[in-house]
Amino acid sequence: MAKLLIIHSSRSARKFLSSRAGVHHTVKVMEDVLSGMKAIPPFRPDVLIMEMDPRNMQAMDLLRRLKEKRIKTPVILVGPAGAGVLAPMAKKLGANEFVEYPMEQDTFDQVIANALQTDQEETGDLPAITEEERNANLSELEKSLNRHMVCVAGKNQVYIQSLIISAGRTSKPRIALKCPLRKQFGYRPDVYYEYIRDVCCSDPSGCAAYQEFAARNTA
Repeated sequence: MAKLLIIHSSRSARKFLSSRAGVHHTVKVMEDVLSGMKAIPPFRPDVLIMEMDPRNMQAMDLLRRLKEKRIKTPVILVGPAGAGVLAPMAKKLGANEFVEYPMEQDTFDQVIANALQTDQEETGDLPAITEEERNANLSELEKSLNRHMVCVAGKNQVYIQSLIISAGRTSKPRIALKCPLRKQFGYRPDVYYEYIRDVCCSDPSGCAAYQEFAARNTA
């Protein structure tokens, strides 16, 4: 369960995005860049979700401020179809993704999972063990994920991971998958519960390695 900070000037959009994001994550909402920037240090979000609209350039202001302060929190931009023309500029300023609003739950989950995975690959950090894992029978959860696996590269690859962290000590067990396809295309092969649930077992077309594999095989 990640911490998401949503910044949007529209009350109805904040409510919609909070509802979508709150299904799997902890959410805090703000209505402008200034209040959003003030919320970052105490809240320490894992992902920022910000509106992007050609009539409102707050998103670019946020991205510039993050860059100035060297804050590397992943940023997902959401907006109407017309806002997509600003996506290339926003990505140059550090945005991870643009999603057209309103989006389906599965689409939003996958974009968040990808943003978290990209951040983990860049920092080398492992995601925190989720509440679902803490409260579940991991053997049953492992079986369920393997049974519902959509990506061919992940078939029967979900396992329970426990790492040696020091002499005689191991980490708490968690759900993991070591993806041969991601390794083949130069991505970090290890993915964890939320990415497995929202991408591998839902729609693998959101995975960068899967996209490269599909492009290569349709060329």
